[in-house]
Formats: sequence, C-alpha cells, structure tokens
Amino acid sequence: MHRKPAQVLGEVHVAARIRPTEAIWAMAEGGPMVLLPFTVGAVDKDTLQPLIGKADVSSSTMLHCAPIFRMLSVSLQHAGNAEEIARSYAPRLLAYILGYLVSAPSPGDPERKAYEQARTEERDEELVAAVVSLARAPQNHTALKVQLFRSLLLDLKLWISCSYGVQKKLLSQLADMVFTEAPTMRGASAVQMLLDGCRRCYWLIPESDSIHTFAGGKSSQPAGELNALVDELLVVIELLLGSANGSSLGPDVRSVVQFVLDCPQHNQVSDDHS
Repeated sequence: MHRKPAQVLGEVHVAARIRPTEAIWAMAEGGPMVLLPFTVGAVDKDTLQPLIGKADVSSSTMLHCAPIFRMLSVSLQHAGNAEEIARSYAPRLLAYILGYLVSAPSPGDPERKAYEQARTEERDEELVAAVVSLARAPQNHTALKVQLFRSLLLDLKLWISCSYGVQKKLLSQLADMVFTEAPTMRGASAVQMLLDGCRRCYWLIPESDSIHTFAGGKSSQPAGELNALVDELLVVIELLLGSANGSSLGPDVRSVVQFVLDCPQHNQVSDDHS
C-alpha cells in the first residue's frame, strides 16, 4: 500500500493501490530476487544447492520459470528494484539458476518422448524470450544491463545443453538486438565472448578446454547443426563489427582474425563471413 496526503480531506493520509511489481523491492533484501526460489524444484539439505531430482518435478517447476523471469524484467523498470538487484550480485546468481534450469531432465517415458521433447523445446524458447526481456529491462542502469548481457545472453556455455532450435533462436535474438543494443553489447565485450563461446561449444574438433572435452567426448550435435550455429554466430559478429567505429573496432577485428586462424577445421568458418 502507498500513502498519499489528501489535501481535499484536510491532509488525511489515504491508502492507494499500486502494482506489486512497483514495490517488490520492499518485500525483502534483494527485492525482486525473492521470487527466485520458485524457479527451483528442490535443494540439497546440506549444501542448499539446486537439486536435479525427479524429471517430473523438474519439468513442472520449469513451467513457472519464464513467467517469473518476465516478472523480474517488469520490476526492473523501477529504480528501486534495479538497485536492489545490482547490490545483490544478481547477474551471477541468475546465471547459476539459469544453468540449472536448462540442464533439468525431461521425463524419460518412451511413449511420451516425442511429446516431451517438443514441449521442452517450446518451454526453452519461452525461457529465451523471457531472459532476453530481463537483460534488456534496466534501461536506466547501464552497468547492471551490461552485467546481465554478459551473464545470461553472451555466455554460450549456459545454453549448450538446449536443443539446436533453442540455440539458434538465441543467436537470432542477439542478431536482432545489435540494432538497438549495440552499445550495451560492446560494453559487455560481446565479440570476444561469442568467439570464446564458439571455441568451447561449436568447434567440430574440440580444444583442451572445450565443453565436450570436459564431458569426455565430442559434441552430440550433428556437424551440420554445429556449422549452422557457427554461421548464425558469425552473423552477429558481422553486425557488431559493422556497428562499431574508430578505436573500438581494432581489438574486435584482431579477435576475429585470430579466431579464423585458430579454427582447427577451416571449412567450419564460412567463406562469405570470413
């Protein structure tokens, strides 16, 4: 409730209704972050870390995640909420929760496999849209916006366990955002982060520190899908380079040249992009 002096009634305080998203900062320390427990199905009783338990529980919990991330994005339009999230190291925590969410298993019943796969992809696509909305929300808090981009959108390791369609949608969203969010993306070192993510996630011949090497083998994705993802990523890089000018362009160009030279399988870097 919000109290305002009502002069017509002789300075009597009158209670007026306001939207919860406008005052969520007052709920607890961290403000909007009080909603995050609803995105986790269970926690380990000793470590308090998110616990990936039964697939049915994880899947049911995931249905609430996109709406909660959207609520967070709406709340960030207000300065008090943005300050609370920035003060509580929220981008790092949100990235940790997001990594848990996208790696949660789906029910393994063979009869429901095709249905659950389609449902999981649709759910993950909604989550991508919600995360994009969240990262773009703090219009008046540049530092927080840059941190959210770095933690949630530009770190490809978070999304590698998702389907090809979901990863492609993420890169497509990044390409679209270059036209409106180029300063934020450059502030987040988007070119270098995306190139590093490509090395670790999409190269057909893994490097020593790649995700697939840590997993004990090569990527389970077909080579055609990996090549298509590299093409999508290079489109984002091209647009970012085209939006830059002056001294800010030099380091990014050097990063791209080094990336092309280091690629262990050169046909994976499309000629029209390189």
